Amino acid sequence: MRKSKGADMEKVSVVECNSYITEEVCSAVAEAVYRLDFTIPRNSTVLIKPNIMSQNTPRQGTITHFSLIEGLCRILQEHGCTIIIGESISFYQKGMTRKAFKTSEIDKVAEKYGAKCIAFEEEPLVKVDTGLTWMKELYLPEILLKADMVINVCKLKSHGSLRLSGAVKNMFGCLPGGYKQKIHTWSRNELELADVFLDINEIVKPALSIMDAIDSLDGGPSSLGKLVDTCRILASTNAAALDVVATEMIDYKNEESPILVQALKRGMIKSFDDIEVLGEPKKVLFKKPVKANLEKPINKNSALIKHTYVDLEINQEKCTGCKKCVHACPVGAIATEGDKVKLDQEKCISCYYCLHVCPVNAILIKPTMMNRLIRFGRFLSGL
Repeated sequence: MRKSKGADMEKVSVVECNSYITEEVCSAVAEAVYRLDFTIPRNSTVLIKPNIMSQNTPRQGTITHFSLIEGLCRILQEHGCTIIIGESISFYQKGMTRKAFKTSEIDKVAEKYGAKCIAFEEEPLVKVDTGLTWMKELYLPEILLKADMVINVCKLKSHGSLRLSGAVKNMFGCLPGGYKQKIHTWSRNELELADVFLDINEIVKPALSIMDAIDSLDGGPSSLGKLVDTCRILASTNAAALDVVATEMIDYKNEESPILVQALKRGMIKSFDDIEVLGEPKKVLFKKPVKANLEKPINKNSALIKHTYVDLEINQEKCTGCKKCVHACPVGAIATEGDKVKLDQEKCISCYYCLHVCPVNAILIKPTMMNRLIRFGRFLSGL
């Protein structure tokens, strides 16, 4: 593992933490932040982005453990900050994100420290331009861009094609509802998908990234993976640099990671070696994933892909024609038709914001059979 130092180098702090005992974790989080000389402006509004999957529990090791959120909330409370914790679940049913806050036990931490838990699919979206040729714009929750600071709190997990599900990828969860799912299918290969993750990081600009690597998931990101004792908490002001150190920690090659290859091309990191590590990473051997074909095209028009979508349907009998959904839709997928409204499925990005502005619950989720099977599989894996 690297030992180099330099004034202009990105820094990643690594602190030993051997259990999820709250006091031990809170102390380790504080030490990880302290080593970076990171400054938190007093009385600022800070949005924390954890990694929550479906309705998984802390013991499954697939999500950010609530004790790290508590450690961070303690620091923020000492600085008089207004704390917001935001997330959005991909395989969406109405209210699922709020249920996930409960099963993850993050809602208890929020209540203890006066923080507000928000579901991104319930927030207004704004259009932002990307630097990509194949997808020129993204729609992000406005609250993300209004916060004084965003802190990214991710989980260390291996990932088949992307190698690592870490700090950079965690920011993909800022996209609301089924929008993430559609972008997965719209991208033609893993490099294009990695570019979306990096674009979100460059737009949102998380000021700090913290990684829960006390228990890590080998064979993730699903709960079918194997938990490994890595006994570390990592932190950095550069999400890509943090992922470089985490990738090396599990004995993977940085040059085989689509995210890190693209981050290097963008100049988000100078090189894989130009990073100063403050602490001692624990080297562990994860199973080697099947090498991804980074240029492999994805047929987004295939019947299988389309059957993973979750479509929306407007109940015309309930609809009052108030047009709140028309004004709320960020992509103009809902239009008036007489005294009612109609939905264009081709334009819809599945952000589900319209569900939350409809005063009479006239907009319904219509998951396909494939989507139901995926959700059922996730439920079984959590038993």
